[in-house]
Amino acid sequence: MQNKLQELTDKIYLEGITRGKKEAETIISEARSEAERIRKEAEKEAEAIIVKAGKEAEELRKKTLSELRISFRNALNSLKQDIERIITTKIVDDPVSEVFSDNSFVARLIETTTEKFFTGDDKAGADIYIPEEMVDEIKRYINKKTAKALSSGIVLHPAKSMEKGFEIIPHGKEYKIRVTETDFTNYIKEFVRSRLVDLLFEHDK
Repeated sequence: MQNKLQELTDKIYLEGITRGKKEAETIISEARSEAERIRKEAEKEAEAIIVKAGKEAEELRKKTLSELRISFRNALNSLKQDIERIITTKIVDDPVSEVFSDNSFVARLIETTTEKFFTGDDKAGADIYIPEEMVDEIKRYINKKTAKALSSGIVLHPAKSMEKGFEIIPHGKEYKIRVTETDFTNYIKEFVRSRLVDLLFEHDK
């Protein structure tokens, strides 16, 4: 009886061990399958993250490069304008300012201009406005050089706020002639600027 009981006990024990091993193997197998699934998903997610990061990095690189190009182009254009302005000032602004500070030069311009008005039977005369500080010397010059024109009706008017140069308003006419440092400078710059840009930056074209 005892032997049978022992055999039954041993059988139950062995069956339990066998069942336990099978369950353990099943659990291990499932765990391994789950781990493999998780690993593959993690790899996919990692690949997706890497691809996304790569795309974002490329977009950032392109955007940065584009912004750098724009900034460089703007800086270059600004530099060109500065260079053009500095050189134009030296070759136009300064010389023009110098000659328009010369009362004799302004007087000769007035003389040449009035001679075109007062020829033949034209005796209408004109009002001439000039900077206040230039009146005396210009008046002396014109009295000496163009006495006939002055006697025909040229009247000099000092103008406190007027810049270097002069303004002629012929009597009985609907127009006026204005020749100032600024007008003359802008006039010359129109001819100089395009040529200057070609000379300075011809290799950029």
